[in-house]
This record gives sequence, C-alpha cells and structure tokens, in this order.
Amino acid sequence: MKTLIKNIRLIMPDRLIRDAHLVICDGLIDDFGAGAYPKGDFTEIIDGKGAYLSPGFVDTHVHGGNGTCFHDGSVEAIRNVLDIHLQGGTTSILPTLTSLTHENYLQILPLFADLDLSGEAVPEIEGIHMEGPYCSGAVLGAQDVRTYRTVDYREVDAYLEIYPNIRKWTAACELEGGMGFGRFLERKGIVASIGHSDATLQETFEAYDNGYRHITHLYSACSSYHRKGAYREAGIVEAAFLIDGMDVEMIGDGVHLPKEFLQLIYNIKGPEHISLITDATRWGGARLPDGTKTFADAAESRVIHIENGVALVEDKSCFAGSIATADRLIRTATKIAEIPLVDAIRMATLTPARIIGIDRHVGSIARGKRANLLLFNDNIDIEGVFVRGKRVL
Repeated sequence: MKTLIKNIRLIMPDRLIRDAHLVICDGLIDDFGAGAYPKGDFTEIIDGKGAYLSPGFVDTHVHGGNGTCFHDGSVEAIRNVLDIHLQGGTTSILPTLTSLTHENYLQILPLFADLDLSGEAVPEIEGIHMEGPYCSGAVLGAQDVRTYRTVDYREVDAYLEIYPNIRKWTAACELEGGMGFGRFLERKGIVASIGHSDATLQETFEAYDNGYRHITHLYSACSSYHRKGAYREAGIVEAAFLIDGMDVEMIGDGVHLPKEFLQLIYNIKGPEHISLITDATRWGGARLPDGTKTFADAAESRVIHIENGVALVEDKSCFAGSIATADRLIRTATKIAEIPLVDAIRMATLTPARIIGIDRHVGSIARGKRANLLLFNDNIDIEGVFVRGKRVL
C-alpha cells in the first residue's frame, strides 16, 4: 500500500519544508521532498491543502483522560485514555502510573502485560512510566503521599517480572537507597528521573553521577531556590540548568508553567533537552467548564476542582495534573511562549522519543521510520492522524 500526501508544510527537526510531499509505503515513511511530487501507482493521494505535516506527538508522561486513568484497572479505561489522546495528536504514549500501593501495582501491571490493541485506532504504547512510589512528601504535589516509601528491590523485581518494558522511573534521589536505585535503573536501560523530590543542588549533582539523567516536570514537585536563614540555597531546578546533559520535562498547558517560565527553560536547555508533556490526569481532554468539582479517583475519595483550564487539589494549594492533550502543548509553546514551531514540535516528538530510546523508529520525518504522522492547521487544530501509515482520524 502506497500513499502520497501532497501540498503540505513538512516539519523537520531543524527546519520547515514548504510546498512539500511525503510518501508512505507499507506503514513506513518511504520518501519526502519539496517541489514536484513523484508520479507512481499510489493507493491513495491526500491533498494536505497547505496544512503542516509533522511526526505524531510522543507523550511520555500521561496518567489519564476523558474520565478514566491508566490505573483504574480495566482495559476499557486504558482504551478510553488512549482514544482521547489520539484525538490530541499523540501517536506514541508512555502510560504513567502514579504512586500506588504494592498490591495496586500487582493488579494493574498485568493488564498492560496482556494488553493487545493491535489493529485498533489508538496511540502505540511504548512502555510504562512509574511515577513513584519511591518519592518524597516534602514537596507539594497531588500524589497520595501515604503510598510513598523507600526503595524495595523485592517490589521492583516483581514489577519488572510482570512488565519488563518499564521505560522511565521517577524517584526521589535523596531518599535512603535513592542513589543506588539510579545506578540500578541505568544498568537496566530505564530512564532514571528525579521527581517528587526535595534534593539539594549537590544531591542532584551526585544523582546525575549515579545514573539520573532526567527531571520529572521541572518546577513542579521539586526543590528550587529558597533561603535557609540568611543563606540562599539552590535545588533541583538550578542543578538542571547547570548540568548540560540533564533532560527535563515541561508541562505545557500554560498554567503549570507561565509564559516566562516556559521561555526561561527553553532559553537555557534548548529543544534538544526538553520534553513537552501533558501530565494529564483523568480529566485530560474532557473540556470541563470552570467551577467543576470532581474526583481524582474512582472511589471519589479525593476532591478535584477544575479552574482556569487546570486541575487543583481540594484546598487549591497545588495543581493536580493537567487536563491537556498534546495539541494544547504546541499551541501554548508557540502562541503564548513564542517558541518557534519547529522547536516546539521537536520538544513533543524527537526529544521525548530520544529520551526513552525509541527515536530509531519514531519522532522525526526520516525514511524508514514509522509513518506516525499529523496534519494540523495554523491554530494547531488536528486535521489528520496516521499510525503506521493508516489514517485513524
């Protein structure tokens, strides 16, 4: 099967190609270029009508959407989350499991191990992101801190035996056993990420030397500049800026990080070290009106408020994850933070793909890569989604 998409603006990692075309063959990108498009026996010819064509978005930190979460414990809930994020342009996804009890993980991970969605119109699951449970309750965050604990390798071994494809693991490096856990993850080929952590600047430097190469949602639930008496001290945020090789996530909903913070991170780290994430919870993409009072879990035990396009905990002291899908990240980056479109797309595609080790297959327009692609207009409204060359939206 051979498809030609013509009359497009093609987004490469470092440039925009106008008056372009792209050829898909058997689910892979076969050819692309500018000017006159190739003649041939195409199964389908799609006129992009001047739209942008980019790689599909790669969201490496997402908990839920449209009313369900990945940890709800059913295939139907998983499928529902995948569906809403596909509509937002995500074609590769790393389901993120919040901090849970050991028993909860043992119930949920087998669902992913046995999951078979082949042939369905959903984003491709590229592994799991464990956001906990080896974290610190010393910083504000919306996770259930009652589930936090120190590293237990009997638990870790059990999780990896059930689901070996854990790609990223968020932990507090300063906790007992935290540095050793970073080395363990590095040996296993799992991205060790500092998050929900109160590490000092020096502890973050030490963590980098012990395998931690990534910061989970920079500025959110992690230490930063503060005063201790008369003396100023730095934290994870400042260390991330000082360590050239450290990769970071930005929640790009425009609320977690205001315009100036997005610009600051972009100016210091650059698109090659920034991954745009939704960190969407169960109300991602649901378009709930301001003032909605809902719940963080199916047991309706933790109240959540929806205000100003974001979720907040019951007392509104901190955010409770975003309600965004990935198209909103690009809209925020380009139209609010004034980041060039090419760089914004890179932060939502090639950089996250590189961080979790799937950039050989997805994340950029290149011959031989999967034809996971998006068509969208100047307002970043999604007009077409392709997964392995098949148009699914």
